Amino acid sequence: MSRASERELLAEIEALKSSLVDRDAQIVDRDAQIVALSKSRTQQADRIVELEHKLSVWAKWLWGPRTEKRVIEVAPTANPKQAWLPFADLLDGLQRLADAHGVQGETTIEAAGAPAATPRRAAARRRSEFPGHLPRLHSKIVVAESDRMCCGKPMEPMGAELSRELERIETAVVHVIGRTKYCCRTCQTQVLTAPGPVRLIDKGLLGANWLAGIAVERFANRMPYHRLEKKHASEGPELSRTVLSRSMIELAGLLAPVRGALHQEIVKGDIAFADETSAVVQESLNGSSKTVWYWIYANRDGDQSFDYSESRDRDSPVLALKDFRGYLHDDGYCVYETALDPERVKHVACWAHARRKFDEARDKDKRLADEALHWIGKLFALDKRAKESGLTPAERHDLRQQEAPAILAGFQEWLEVRRTQVLPCSGMGQAIEYTRGRWTALCRFLEDGRLELDNNRSERALRPVAVGRKNWMILGNERGRQTAAVFYSLIGTCKARGIDPKVYLHDVALRVRSGEDPKTLTPREWQARHGAAVTERRAWVLSQLLGQTATR
Repeated sequence: MSRASERELLAEIEALKSSLVDRDAQIVDRDAQIVALSKSRTQQADRIVELEHKLSVWAKWLWGPRTEKRVIEVAPTANPKQAWLPFADLLDGLQRLADAHGVQGETTIEAAGAPAATPRRAAARRRSEFPGHLPRLHSKIVVAESDRMCCGKPMEPMGAELSRELERIETAVVHVIGRTKYCCRTCQTQVLTAPGPVRLIDKGLLGANWLAGIAVERFANRMPYHRLEKKHASEGPELSRTVLSRSMIELAGLLAPVRGALHQEIVKGDIAFADETSAVVQESLNGSSKTVWYWIYANRDGDQSFDYSESRDRDSPVLALKDFRGYLHDDGYCVYETALDPERVKHVACWAHARRKFDEARDKDKRLADEALHWIGKLFALDKRAKESGLTPAERHDLRQQEAPAILAGFQEWLEVRRTQVLPCSGMGQAIEYTRGRWTALCRFLEDGRLELDNNRSERALRPVAVGRKNWMILGNERGRQTAAVFYSLIGTCKARGIDPKVYLHDVALRVRSGEDPKTLTPREWQARHGAAVTERRAWVLSQLLGQTATR
């Protein structure tokens, strides 16, 4: 092969190599384009799905129904005995009647019928008519044969007196109570009727359990009456907010003596807490309103007594604390100091309020605020250590005496120095003067290990009022304010003591109606005297429900 041919062959080889390199580059570029196009198509598909979903939501919002209700299918109960469980409260009341009068009887449940058409107006159904689709609980009460003797022979049944009342358990039911009537066939003059259960409201529409449930919903769960009205209407009973409100007023009037006894328990102690908050009430039918004040008086055991007054002046503290002698935790409101005799009431100021003042000034003067918060934090850290160590009040007093004076002295010196470096009208200046002006009361926690650094206990107790006024917004009238004070006192105390408010209100209302002394029915006394018995009776009723018979 000649040299010319060899060079041409080498050139051709190089050209082919170059062509292969270009082709590989094109393949790589094409693969990259395919991958990019695939990703783009995936993103476009995802975007299309997202837009379709938004379009569906918007179309439904514009033209479709907006309800979010769903039909919930309830599985059949595995154990037929469990159908009795919701009726434990009603059977507990009947057992109470049997224990008090020695009578006997039995209870049966009538299955619910088909729902009736809802009338357009509440007035379409008379008050004496009950919804036909609600289940019926029939209780038959009989007198023991030994107690119905006349002319040497047992009296014979001659009929029964029937009464009906709406009761609330897990659902609404109509409680039909039959009181067997007896007559003497010999003399034909004597008639004996079996005793009936205690009714909280004479000829009232609602039973004791329903009334207790409304009280808890309204004053513990902060549900306004118009929402409760709609809630009950969905189940069949048409109870107007007027009926609900008046029923609560009647029940509060029955329990008012218990609330009075509860207040006396608080003021008889030597350590109390006080605070106040506002509420809006309707002044007239034309819609005008005014502001009233709720006051809270509490003790270390969790007992709470609510009061209200037309203004924030000295009337409520003077009247409510006229018999109190000891240490009073408050937020530094001037009325507590000017209205109460300093010889019998020593004020304990709240470090949480002082701390809040410095925290509010932190936006304008972070450095000084952090220094003040550091000093106050040492006091709370000291009490936290005592709490975590489980120290007794005497031991906590000793710990405070050892470490707190040095902290207080350092913080007081800091206050005196910094007050000369800030403007009095500034946030920091006001926080410093607030603390200096209450220094003696702020340091009073050193005198007794039972005293607390803050007044948060009473502020927490006022929370139902603060949260509730956002729901019910306005109180209707004078009796409504009194009603709220009674239920806030009893329900708040029950929660603090770990008592079920509904069980307590139901049991105590029946006992008051039966003539028991209200002084023995405050949450503390009820828990000590009757709590165990009520729990035992309810457990017995449940055991009967799960057993072979519900006959007592």
